[in-house]
Amino acid sequence: MAHTNGSSTAHDVTVIGCGLMGSALARALGANGSSVTVWNRTPGRAHALAGDSITPADSLTAAVGSSPLVIACLPTYETTLSVLEPVTDWRGRTLAVLGSGTPGQAEEAQRWAEARGAAYLDGVILSYPQHIGSPEAAVLYSGPTATWAAHEQTLMSLAGASRHVADQPSAANLLNVALVGEFFITAMTAYVEAATYALRKGIPAAVVDEVTAAAVEVLRHEVGGVTAAIVSGEHESDQATLTTHAAGARLALAALREDGYDGRVLAAAIDTMTAAEQAGLGELGFSAQTKIFGTRDRERA
Repeated sequence: MAHTNGSSTAHDVTVIGCGLMGSALARALGANGSSVTVWNRTPGRAHALAGDSITPADSLTAAVGSSPLVIACLPTYETTLSVLEPVTDWRGRTLAVLGSGTPGQAEEAQRWAEARGAAYLDGVILSYPQHIGSPEAAVLYSGPTATWAAHEQTLMSLAGASRHVADQPSAANLLNVALVGEFFITAMTAYVEAATYALRKGIPAAVVDEVTAAAVEVLRHEVGGVTAAIVSGEHESDQATLTTHAAGARLALAALREDGYDGRVLAAAIDTMTAAEQAGLGELGFSAQTKIFGTRDRERA
């Protein structure tokens, strides 16, 4: 099959790594009309995927050489680069690494790929294997816009809610660290803590769910204002100051502890608000906490 990048290849895309997620990627690609080569360090996993649209390769070099787009889905960036090291000629091909790591590791992977003649895309998968190929599944991609455009149709077939977020290769992992690692995980931990308290105190589950939905809607509305305030540097509020929020949080923590709950997540939030108050930000809005973050949290305020 001839491709517009000038390479002559047998398949549309290669998937390196046939674990649970890699296998899901290969099946979704095949189901959406791509011809797929698969390779795995344990050959049996690749051969288990063999079908009309999926061809296992026993040689890594042959697998990479068979397609203009090579998707690597391995446990770590270190593993990915180690596994791919034997292939030295990547000219005319794009390497897309889909995995979670640090922004620095994504940048290192881009340098590794470009030194071998490959174009590079980085991606973070925000879905479980069972959702791959569905309209609601999402992958965040980063890397040169032109490279994304060349493979957008193929990559979008993996997850319908995917998007290209920036040219810088580290952007997808940066967002993963910020919005999945720091925000989502912390928020879900706080919710488990909060729901445990309410349910054990006798509030019906249906009521907890209903009120939670309302709270999430308020949060959805508030986050846009927070990002705007951080960008503009304007944190004044005529609704509620940081100190007002902190006072309410301290009352809630006292109630939790009276009932025998540690309130660990809430206590950590109060520590941050207290540091912001001590930095003279108490009369500003909630978003003013941004001023103490970074550089080891402004040397611990």
